[in-house]
Amino acid sequence: MNSRLLLEALLEAESDHSRLFGEALQVVQTPIKQTESPLLASVYNEITPLIQAFEREPIAALPFKEWDFYRSQGTRMEFETRYFDRRRRLAALVVAALKDGIEPYVSALEDTIWAICDEYTWCLPAHLMNHDAAVEGEEFKHIDLFASETAHALSETCHIFRDQLNGIVVRRVHREIMNRVLEPYMAIKRAYWWETCDINWSAVCAGNIGMTAIYLIPDSKALLPIIGRVLASMDCFLEGFSDEGACLEGLGYWYYGFGYYVYFSELLKQRTGGKVDILQTDAKARRVAQFPQRCFLQGNHIANFSDCSKKNGIQIGIFSRLCEQFAEIRIPTLANQPHTIDHCGRFASAVRNVVWLNVPLLREREEMPLQSDFLSEAQWMVSRAEVGNKVVSFAAKGGHNDEPHNHNDIGHFLWVVDGVRWFEDLGAGLYTKQYFGDERYSILCNSSAGHSVPIINGNYQQEGRSHGAQVLAADLSERSDRFSLDLAKAYAEPTLEKLERSFEFDKQQGKLTLSDVFEFRESGAAVTERFITQHKPVLRQAGEIVLADSSAEKVSQQVLRYDAEQLQASFQAVEHQNHEGGTETVYLIDLAAAEVGAQVSIVVTLELA
Repeated sequence: MNSRLLLEALLEAESDHSRLFGEALQVVQTPIKQTESPLLASVYNEITPLIQAFEREPIAALPFKEWDFYRSQGTRMEFETRYFDRRRRLAALVVAALKDGIEPYVSALEDTIWAICDEYTWCLPAHLMNHDAAVEGEEFKHIDLFASETAHALSETCHIFRDQLNGIVVRRVHREIMNRVLEPYMAIKRAYWWETCDINWSAVCAGNIGMTAIYLIPDSKALLPIIGRVLASMDCFLEGFSDEGACLEGLGYWYYGFGYYVYFSELLKQRTGGKVDILQTDAKARRVAQFPQRCFLQGNHIANFSDCSKKNGIQIGIFSRLCEQFAEIRIPTLANQPHTIDHCGRFASAVRNVVWLNVPLLREREEMPLQSDFLSEAQWMVSRAEVGNKVVSFAAKGGHNDEPHNHNDIGHFLWVVDGVRWFEDLGAGLYTKQYFGDERYSILCNSSAGHSVPIINGNYQQEGRSHGAQVLAADLSERSDRFSLDLAKAYAEPTLEKLERSFEFDKQQGKLTLSDVFEFRESGAAVTERFITQHKPVLRQAGEIVLADSSAEKVSQQVLRYDAEQLQASFQAVEHQNHEGGTETVYLIDLAAAEVGAQVSIVVTLELA
């Protein structure tokens, strides 16, 4: 944006600085103690036991031994659990104060803020050691996702409760933020790596810094260069989305990265008296805002390619604001809300779930049509249909094996029927040093071994951008959806000449037909079709595998059919360590064809039982 116009807008609205984030200030003046809204009640019902638990438990120390575990052992959870407990405490106390008024929580809030100000560094050890060896001796000045989030959370807390918090606490917050975040950022000796990246980091770090600066630097001329630099990072962030607005990192990272794009945009709009609105003026941002409605399969089930959770709900704060901004926003269901205070204690989304909430508008936009979507640049097909009295959803992807938070998953698919995920994407595993290092693709959920794709001569897909797919066809109609991909380049297999995978989703019968055509330079290759499920498979008869789900009142089944003369079925149960550190049982269904000819076609169908 033109710097002169930006400065003029900042100067014109400078006198309104004390009224920033007026939505929250209004709630502070008139706490919402009672509510008839089930959506807001669910937020309060979550907060109350958290506050009670925090009253019983002292603020956890952050010992060096656990801080150093990432370097010495490669593990993160031990330290991060304690670190994030403090952020969860801060967010819960602020939401409780918005509900009841701050008086009952002043002391606990001040103690929590003071403890966070005491921390050696606000940066996580994993980020400190992975990204910037040059900070040795000045770790407290390093800026990562959570250092920037901490700065924003503290600055916003002190802004909205500035008349109730002790002045010593407020002044210390200002000093710590300036020393740890804003002054290192403003020094501009060199760009941080995340300033020009096209993933969530650019929006999260820059957005938090921008909002923090808006709160702490009322002088428009001093603020101008910071905002200009933040806006440049926001442009880089949007470049990471496909032209149709798809987030290849998955919906969870859409919430994270694009969430901070929206939070910053709204605060900057207020700071400039409405004259600068990057959310409205950038056409691509509008398309990005619509991504969730294209990746929800049904209910809270999503197409969770990459490091993404299998289920997600609607964050009521950000979606209230997006619905206000864009008439085309639709949401699948409000029945399944994610936690207001997540495991990281993310402050911005928690507060906005209260102060931005627009229940009537959310209800008006609830429910999406059962349509199909093809995202051509991302190479995603997402299909939804009603078959009889059942809702059936299917998603498949092409792409390449160097995507953000990449999994080697070209040609992989999901299959969901009436809220049951029959063929699965495992999503994110437990984040460790190995997870983001050279051993990444030895981990099941990241390797193509943990996806429903072929295994050729015992070999899996290879990582790297050169290992990608080409879309051969994508046809959507009322009766069926068809999606065909060339997968040959996904494998570093010298004898493989051709591998075309085709999906046909029959919307009348609810049947998915998967066809793979292989061509080799010579006969004798071994081909295995692998399928990933978390339902125990049973070989009912040759050529017919049954999966059953007994979690609901009525047992449901799905049938996988194949040519028993061509393929030999085998099953294996393995353990997957999920993102939360728990263990899940995963079943690998292998249909093996040994010693195939130079050309071979394999057809498998999934049918409603």
